[in-house]
Amino acid sequence: MKQNIFIIAVLFLLASSCKKAADNPVTTQPNSNSNNTGNSSNLSELVYTKKTSPVFFDYTSTGCPGCGSWGKPTFYSVIKSQPDITPLAVHIKYGDPMITDESNAIAANRYGSIFTPQLWIGDSNAVLLNGGFISGQQSIDRINKLISEAKTQTQPSLAALIQKSGNNWKVKFGTSFTDINPDGEYSLACYLTEDGIEANQASSASNPTIHNHVIRASAGGAFGKSFDKTTLNTKSEISFEHSFELSEKYKAENTYLTVVLWKKAGARYIPLNGYALK
Repeated sequence: MKQNIFIIAVLFLLASSCKKAADNPVTTQPNSNSNNTGNSSNLSELVYTKKTSPVFFDYTSTGCPGCGSWGKPTFYSVIKSQPDITPLAVHIKYGDPMITDESNAIAANRYGSIFTPQLWIGDSNAVLLNGGFISGQQSIDRINKLISEAKTQTQPSLAALIQKSGNNWKVKFGTSFTDINPDGEYSLACYLTEDGIEANQASSASNPTIHNHVIRASAGGAFGKSFDKTTLNTKSEISFEHSFELSEKYKAENTYLTVVLWKKAGARYIPLNGYALK
């Protein structure tokens, strides 16, 4: 009889423990690609690593034939060969179903000749034209050259973390200017980005096509939250918190954060560094 009572008590304690674990939110730790169970409802301190990750923009559209035949395949090929870059697919034009206010604003931030497809490294268009047609290999060579050049530059560090509770994601993201003298006005953007979105693509080898690194939403607008050196703390850092409510159209398992540090230059914003947290 005593043995039965002991077994029942152990089972009760195990069930109670499982319930408490299930009630706790899941927190993705900073600078990590894995989810860990957080025992606190508060977001942790950000941990920064000194790393320059050039932001790689694909200005694209599902209705653009050149995007399906050359732009997207090249975008994904470069991402595979250059794992230290931060990719962002900026969907615009032709009634593309993945257009957002953020993607339109980022596309309008470009200078010079504006068309699709365009592949930019930071603030430089890498696509070269010859007689109105894309010079494929020359453009790829320019992409790799711009990436190599960008990686030699020391930029402010970035970090982020996520606390997930169902469809509500509480995020914390920040930047550190340690050993760098901040000059001017900056903006720190945090985007919800999603992989694995199915949509038909003009001139694609197969349809529906899978679209990755797509901007879904942002914390504080297309270019994020503005600040200057007067708002940095004593450690030359600044961080922000935001709550995203994931739409039912998003696949949460394919959704992640992309953080981009922009610097204001007149009416435009220059991307300095990127960071992705999956």
